[in-house]
Amino acid sequence: MNLRTLLVLLIHSVMGELDRRVITSLKYSMYRVKTTIVNGEPATNDKVPYIVSIKEPQGMVTAQDVFWTNLCGGSIIGEQKVLTAAHCFEGSNYYYANNPHVLGVFAGTTKTSITHSGVTETREDLQVRRIKYVVLHRKFHFPSNDIALVFVNVPWNYTDSVNFIVPAKRDLENYYQCVASGYGRIGYGYGQPESDVLLVARIRPMSKWQCSTLWQMNMNTFVCTSSEVSDVARGDSGGPLACFDTGDPEEPPGKELLVGVVSGKNFDQTTLFTRVSAYHDWIERGGNLGCRLTPTVFTIIWIILIYLLFLLYSQLIAKRQWRISLKC
Repeated sequence: MNLRTLLVLLIHSVMGELDRRVITSLKYSMYRVKTTIVNGEPATNDKVPYIVSIKEPQGMVTAQDVFWTNLCGGSIIGEQKVLTAAHCFEGSNYYYANNPHVLGVFAGTTKTSITHSGVTETREDLQVRRIKYVVLHRKFHFPSNDIALVFVNVPWNYTDSVNFIVPAKRDLENYYQCVASGYGRIGYGYGQPESDVLLVARIRPMSKWQCSTLWQMNMNTFVCTSSEVSDVARGDSGGPLACFDTGDPEEPPGKELLVGVVSGKNFDQTTLFTRVSAYHDWIERGGNLGCRLTPTVFTIIWIILIYLLFLLYSQLIAKRQWRISLKC
């Protein structure tokens, strides 16, 4: 074991007690980080209309209303499609991945926590959707392939405060003007206060070679960012890294392009994003949707198999009776 490996493991053991969701190294750690904005500023509804908050219920407030808190962020990329991080759904043996209907997806609001019935609703200041199903990347093994698609039950009603963002297609380096948005704590430590509203901050991405040099491995499917000006910390994994003037042909005039999905952090506070362009084809195909066995498809397959077995059994019985008749 070399000195660098030993130092990494020592730092890992110390920091793991404080935050078991901080990545110490891609090579030696399985830990994640919930992220949010450090040195950010409050966002208005129309500043980042593409961001959603995937919220989990914390308990009943009244007979009808539930108190919801932020689990992860996400980005609207289609009428019923949200892009987020796969690790948001892996907790408790993938409970939320197997029971996505428990969660709510909230758009058009800047509030971190909210009291709401959870019923699908479209208002001027708020849109609430429930999750039909979630598709995690089939090769997800944090932090590799940390990307997921969420499909909501009802299409979004596009407005000034709720709208989609186009995912990056071309693998480029010139990400100079970027912003991240999220909820949660406004500092790195657990003692830092939580923001009551959505925050945005300017983020400075690194080049691929800088990122690969820092992490000492091929980082072509990630975007690394510096924490010199502002950063993300705990509270909102899955949130967007959006950039301007990227040179990508997919970037709409005057609008941002979705370049990254918040994934995790290094012990030196370097932030790691899943590079969206590396998964463009996967996103276009609807993730693993083509190979996903939904309950309906699974039932149909079972019916077909039972029918085929019945036909085979009938043929065997008929053949046996025919042989008996010949002997007679």
